[in-house]
Amino acid sequence: MQAQNTKRVEVNGQIIVAVEDLENVTVFNESSNKGVITDSLGRFKVKVALNDEIQVSAIQLKPFKTYITQKVLDSKKLTIYLNEQINTLDEVVLLQYDLTGILEGDIVNTKVVKPIQMFDLGDVENLEVTDDHHSKVDNIAIGNQNDRIRYQADGMAILGLLVNAIFKTKNKKNKKRIDRQNRVGKRFNTPVSKLSTVFKNEYYTSNYNIPEDKVNAFIIYLENSNFNYSLLEPTKEIELIDYLHLKSKEFLTATSGKE
Repeated sequence: MQAQNTKRVEVNGQIIVAVEDLENVTVFNESSNKGVITDSLGRFKVKVALNDEIQVSAIQLKPFKTYITQKVLDSKKLTIYLNEQINTLDEVVLLQYDLTGILEGDIVNTKVVKPIQMFDLGDVENLEVTDDHHSKVDNIAIGNQNDRIRYQADGMAILGLLVNAIFKTKNKKNKKRIDRQNRVGKRFNTPVSKLSTVFKNEYYTSNYNIPEDKVNAFIIYLENSNFNYSLLEPTKEIELIDYLHLKSKEFLTATSGKE
C-alpha cells in the first residue's frame, strides 16, 4: 500500500544496446508494480521514486535490474546500457522422420543430443545423416573405391559450405555490434558495481544484519556515499570491515523509519 501511495515523478528513459530492434523491451517498476514498453528506438517514460527497483527484460537481451538514484530524479533521465543475450543450446532434439501424430511413437523415435561445437567436429566420416522418403536408394556396397571417395568429398564440401555460412553470419553480427559500440562510446556496457561482484549477498546479511531484500539498496547507499574503492585492497581488510560496520548502522537507522 505504501508503494502505491509514494509520490512518483515521470522520467524519460533510453535503452542502449547493440541490437537492431529495441521495440517492446519491458521496463517494469517492481516497487510500484507498473511497467511500460519501449518504442523502436528504445525510448520509454516511467514514473519512479527514490530507490525504486527497475527491471528490464526482453527475449534478445540479458535481464537487468537497477535502482533509482537521486541523480535520476534530479535530471528526470534514466539511461540503461545493456548487453545482448547470447543464446546457447544445452541439447537439441532430433527426429529421424516427420512427426506421425502418434505421441508414443514420436517420443520413442526422438533422440536428444549435444549440439556440435564448430571447433570440435571430430571425424567427418562419423557424421550420420538419416535418409528420408525423398532420398534416392544407392547401393554403395557394390561401388568401387572412387565412388566411396566421391561420397566423402561431397560430404566435406557440404560441411564446408555450412561452416562458412555460419561464420559469415557470426562475423556480420559481430561487425554490427562493434559499429554500434563505436557510435555509443565507451559506456556501451552496463556499469557493474564492484561491491556486488566482490561480496555475495550473504556476506552483508550475515556480518552486518542487512535484510536480504535490502542488500542492493545498501550497495547503492555505499556507492552514493563516495565509497573509497582502495578499501577493497587485501591490505586494508580491517579498515573495510570497520567502514562497512559503521555504514550498515547508518543505513539500518535511516531505513528503519520507512518500514
